[in-house]
Formats: sequence, structure tokens, C-alpha cells
Amino acid sequence: MGYAVSSTNVNNPWLYVLYVIIVVFVLSQSIFYLVKSLRRAKQIGMDMGKLKKVVSSSVAFSILPSIGIFIGIVTLIGAIGIALPAIRLSIIGALQYETQAVDTVANQVTGGSTGIASIIGNVDSSTFVTIAAVMTVSIIWGPLFCLFFYRKFQPKMLDAAAKTTGKDDTIFGAVFVGMVVAYISVAVGQFTGAPSNIASYYNLIAVLVAAGMMFIFDILITRCNQKWLENFSLAISMIAGMGVVALISYFNPEAYQALTESSATLLESIGGII
Repeated sequence: MGYAVSSTNVNNPWLYVLYVIIVVFVLSQSIFYLVKSLRRAKQIGMDMGKLKKVVSSSVAFSILPSIGIFIGIVTLIGAIGIALPAIRLSIIGALQYETQAVDTVANQVTGGSTGIASIIGNVDSSTFVTIAAVMTVSIIWGPLFCLFFYRKFQPKMLDAAAKTTGKDDTIFGAVFVGMVVAYISVAVGQFTGAPSNIASYYNLIAVLVAAGMMFIFDILITRCNQKWLENFSLAISMIAGMGVVALISYFNPEAYQALTESSATLLESIGGII
């Protein structure tokens, strides 16, 4: 099946207007509750020094992990512009979900297997709308459920939590291991499909480097009491994983195209493992 190239403007000014409206709404909401909380803290006599420390650590925790999100936006810019990825990843979007969503739609539309790389510069209006729907409509049900049903559902959750006391860690561990295995299988599948191509090992290399970095950070945080690293570990691990792959690609320029085509899967793997 052929794929029609169109001149669809994925950076239409109205998309930026929508982005600004959403960001202003979220920031206004945040500022409203911040001011209200600080006023209440003063009324009950809380230590303002501790409050300032909480605010500053929260700012750092919000900004530093967003480095990984910024990497995700850069990956998607070539295919669907700046505004749509920024809207999703600036609010409640997940790096691995958004890249996977675009990758899946791209493969379905083009009938290929190279994902995002196959639609860079070739997005028509139908494809763009489909991608936007998968990135937004498909993920909106969680927030809507919480908005309308959370108050009724919360007591049942508390009862269930009380009944599973002592099993929480086991359940979480099982779910986490399942997620890790899923992302590792993607990385393993890349090089088993083309074992003679060094580019097919990029995903696995990135996963192992990022996981190794997180292991080192975990030791420093838990055993060396370097708590301040908690705000940096995620972003640094992601950058380290991608940095090592970038260096390998630099010294292996003929594999650059393969790295570009697998960048979305690379991000999904790193995001999932850490």
C-alpha cells in the first residue's frame, strides 16, 4: 500500500494557541493551590524554613526529570511537530506511551515497520488526526474515571489495601518485573532479528547502561545516604543510556540511519526499564 505525502502543517499556529491555553490553565491551578497551601501553613504555624525547602526540592524534582521528557519531544518533532508532543508530555503524558502510540500508528498507516522514521515529513491530515486521537482519546479515561467516580471508588480501594497488607510489595514487584521483561524483550528482539548489524544492539545497550546507572544511584542513595540524588537519577540514567549509544553511532556512521529509525523504541525501552 502506498503512502501519500501531504503538505499538512503539523506546526499550525492554532495548535500553539491550544498548547498555551492548556499550560496557562495547569499553571494557574498549581499557583492557586500553592498560595492556598502556604496561607494555611502560616495559619497553623508551620516552620517557613521547612516549607521553603519543600518547595525548592519540589521544583528540582519537577524540572530535572523533565529532561527525559524533552528528549521524547525532540524525537517526535520531526513526525508530528512541536505542539502536539508538548501538549501531551507537558501535562500527564508518559514518554514510553506517547512514542509507542506514534510508532504504532505510523506502522499501520504506512504498512511498514520503521515506525516514526517512516512518516517524518510525510504526515497527511488523516494520519495526524489518527495519531492525535491515539495519544489523547485512548488515555483520557483514567482521569475521567477519577473525576467522576474516585470518591465512590476510594473506600473500596482502602478496604482492599487493608486486606492485602503485607502483600503490597509482592504485588508491586510482580507487576514491575512483568513490565521490565516486556521492555527487555523488545530490546532483545531487535538484535535477534539482525544479529550481524551493530545498530540492532542499540536498544539493549541503552537499557543495560541506564539500568546500571540506576543501580549505582540506588546504592548511593540508600547506602551512602545521598538523598539529593533522587531528583537527578532518572534524567541522568536516561541521558547516559542514550549518550553511550550516540557515541557508538558516532564511531559507526553507516549505522546512523538505523539508530534514527529505532529512536522511539530506544526511548520506550529506557523509559520502561527505569
